[in-house]
Amino acid sequence: MTYPGLRPGARPIAAACFRAVRRRLAYVRGHERTLAVLRGFRREVAVRTCARLRRETRLQLQAMRQLLHAIFD
Repeated sequence: MTYPGLRPGARPIAAACFRAVRRRLAYVRGHERTLAVLRGFRREVAVRTCARLRRETRLQLQAMRQLLHAIFD
């Protein structure tokens, strides 16, 4: 992701942060694919876990954006 408002020196840091978030989202998507084979209580727990991880990842991404802009603007 590119942010035109960031200084050129901040872009590699931002890129590394966003790569980490993308990896985590890929991990969550992989978990969600396994939900089809689960049944009952295990499925319920897995669904809640995936929802929590997605929520935490979104919050992490928002906080990272704010932090990068606060530091490098």
